[in-house]
Amino acid sequence: MASTSAEMAAIVLAGGDARRFGSDKLAADVDGRALLQVALDGLPDDWGVAVVGPPRQLARDVTFLREDPPGGGPAAGLITGLIWALTTDAEAIITLPGDAPGGGRAAVLLRAELARQPRDAVVGVDGSGRDQVLQLALRPAAARLLVELAGPDRGHDQSVRRLVTSLTPARLALPDDLCADVDTVDQLKHFRNLHRT
Repeated sequence: MASTSAEMAAIVLAGGDARRFGSDKLAADVDGRALLQVALDGLPDDWGVAVVGPPRQLARDVTFLREDPPGGGPAAGLITGLIWALTTDAEAIITLPGDAPGGGRAAVLLRAELARQPRDAVVGVDGSGRDQVLQLALRPAAARLLVELAGPDRGHDQSVRRLVTSLTPARLALPDDLCADVDTVDQLKHFRNLHRT
């Protein structure tokens, strides 16, 4: 696995099968950019980035990872990314879903909140008060604990929510547009309409 000297490591979860969307939603066009690229563009240029999912053409250097075996669900992708991040020099680790167009911008807010917190983990919270457990900021100690809790199966077919809740993270309210993901064609159309100039 590649390593990085960046102080920040971002893990982008991009391995879902997009059944509800009907095609490869991460490649869906949003003003000339793929949906996944829109999420990545919100991340600072000096952060190291790993994408957990199949390799794609992106306008940014990233490390591609896959859980072993592929198809183990979001928790397996998360743990795979955390194992990579713990091989780097990163002082903090951020996670985000690749189908959340505002996920990169949310990651910056989560990183800032982690710097203010005595706790080792912060989770994003949407407008309804629901924890968005794939939007996390972690210090290495919290990342190591999640890997340990996942056990030898490395998160395969486990609940991300259960793993994250075990950290008793601090919570950061995020604007809904930074939490919203795209699961359907209608949600993609809604996002395009919101961002038309």
